[in-house]
Amino acid sequence: MIRLESVRRKSGGRIHLTPRIPRTGPVTTLCGHTLGEGTYAATDSVADCTNCIRRSRDQSRISSAFFEQEEGSELLRLSLEQARQRRPDRKPGTPAGKEERRPVLRVMPSPPPVPESVGELVTDGFKSAGQGVWRSPGGVVVRMSGPKRDRFAELVFEGSIVATRESAGVRLRAGDVEVRSSGDEIEVRVRRR
Repeated sequence: MIRLESVRRKSGGRIHLTPRIPRTGPVTTLCGHTLGEGTYAATDSVADCTNCIRRSRDQSRISSAFFEQEEGSELLRLSLEQARQRRPDRKPGTPAGKEERRPVLRVMPSPPPVPESVGELVTDGFKSAGQGVWRSPGGVVVRMSGPKRDRFAELVFEGSIVATRESAGVRLRAGDVEVRSSGDEIEVRVRRR
């Protein structure tokens, strides 16, 4: 607990609070008055300056007053004492600074298994990128549509695309993705080299 000291003008008047009464020189009170050297005296009486009393409840004001009087080291010492009193006791046999720490066990939910195919898309190699959107390792984006998001709708790729007519339909190559159509059936998959 920080103990403030009481000071009063030698000519009388209110009793003020200050962090420390210096041996020589002026003193600054919590309410902001500066009492010149030789014009004040320490007193054991209770402070009656309402501003000093109100400001004595404000930790930041007290801290500022200590540093203004270059008593910051005293404030630090008091703060360290207070922290030591709050520190929990160590277990016997535990060296200082070697508190026992238990590892934290966190159970991470595993992602739902990816099916082998989603309608016309063979998912092997693709990663889900949202509702009905899949991304290949080469950056090709495939969007599926329909109520179950199982019908091929769109392919997005920034690069060259090769379309080849085959006997039963068309084969489309975009990056590492291949789209094959034969009749009414379409198959979208990552092309293996």
